[in-house]
Amino acid sequence: MDRWQGRVALVTGASAGIGAELCRALVKHGMVVVGCARNVEKIKAIAEEINVKISPGKLVPIKCDLTKESEILALFDEISKTYSRLDVCINNAGLAHDSPLLTGSTSSFRNMLDVNVMALCICTQQAVKLMQGKKIDDGQIININRALVLD
Repeated sequence: MDRWQGRVALVTGASAGIGAELCRALVKHGMVVVGCARNVEKIKAIAEEINVKISPGKLVPIKCDLTKESEILALFDEISKTYSRLDVCINNAGLAHDSPLLTGSTSSFRNMLDVNVMALCICTQQAVKLMQGKKIDDGQIININRALVLD
């Protein structure tokens, strides 16, 4: 992990669960972590935790609704302007609705596709673009997927 100290990571879905724990771990190892989610207050609370505050890295909360392409593009623009680089992109955000194929609503299907597929694609595209533009040849893209079992 030493080679990642001081480098910049993005974690989507950073307000809870796996995303929140990833933020804590990466900050502990000295990374600057941009954590994004719709509920930015939860990420701000994580940034104020004593173990996070005393870590060598830093957690930067940014509000971003991943169903809105304009907000994703603004997020990457802010990362580029503020840090001039991105070394790791962890596409962690994801959701599922109890929305069976035959009876579910199209709005539920669309929401799941927007977050779980489209946002992942846009974030990956923008991350690679930023990495290539800054000649980062050891950048990492990590996609996290959750299996959902409905009764």
